[in-house]
This record gives sequence, C-alpha cells and structure tokens, in this order.
Amino acid sequence: MGRNLRFWLTAPRAAPFDPGDAPLALGALLLRAARTDHAPLLALPGLLSAVLARRYDLTAREASEMLEACARVEAAAPASAEFAAVLHAVICHADRRAMAVSLSDTLVSAGLCTPDDPRAMALSEAVLGVLPTEIDLPRRAG
Repeated sequence: MGRNLRFWLTAPRAAPFDPGDAPLALGALLLRAARTDHAPLLALPGLLSAVLARRYDLTAREASEMLEACARVEAAAPASAEFAAVLHAVICHADRRAMAVSLSDTLVSAGLCTPDDPRAMALSEAVLGVLPTEIDLPRRAG
C-alpha cells in the first residue's frame, strides 16, 4: 500500500495524482506534522491511529496498519512545506476538511485541547489547508 504514491511524490508533475491515494497521503501529512512542527500537540501515542479510525471508520488494527503505510509514504515525501503544498493542490478541499474535523474531534475527545485552541487551528490551517472557520462550527456549540 502506498507504493504508487511514493513514486508519485518523487515527481508529482509527471503524472496525475490518484484520488484513491488521498487517505494515505493525508495520513502521511499528519504523521509528518507529528514528527516536526506540531509534535507537542500530536505526541500522544495512538492519537494519529485514532484520527484515521474516526475519519475512515476503521478498527484499531486497520488504523494501525494504515499508519504503518503512512509512515512509508512520509519517509519518501519532500520537505514539510512542499509536501503540504503539493497535497493541497491535488486533494480536494472536502477531503482535507473532513480530515481536519476528525483531527479536531479526536484532539478534543482525548482532552488535548478545546475546539477553539489556537494550536489546533494553526495545525489544521498549516498542514491541511483548512481555515478554522471551515471546521464544522455548529457541532462545537453547546
């Protein structure tokens, strides 16, 4: 899993992006964020697996296996800013927004932040290209 995506990342302008690779690419992007700029917020063991499980309706085992595949993709990816920019250009906004919502929900349910935590907002915007105002605000009321 992810082999074609790893090849695509070496020359993204040489071939079209396969939309079926979007889940793996977004997972790899979050993993990169967890290993770099956003490590303090994403450091809880199992957090990224929980995000993937929530977003893609996976079992814990399936999410763990997906995260392993994401790690292989992340290892082959370019520098963080370039990686994010390339994926923002090819992955539809609705998919990135859905991942941002799953990430926010998981962070809040884990007690790591509140829905309006500036760190979570910055993470969604910088990594996923989703503005804080685009994350489902009505679910935060109450």
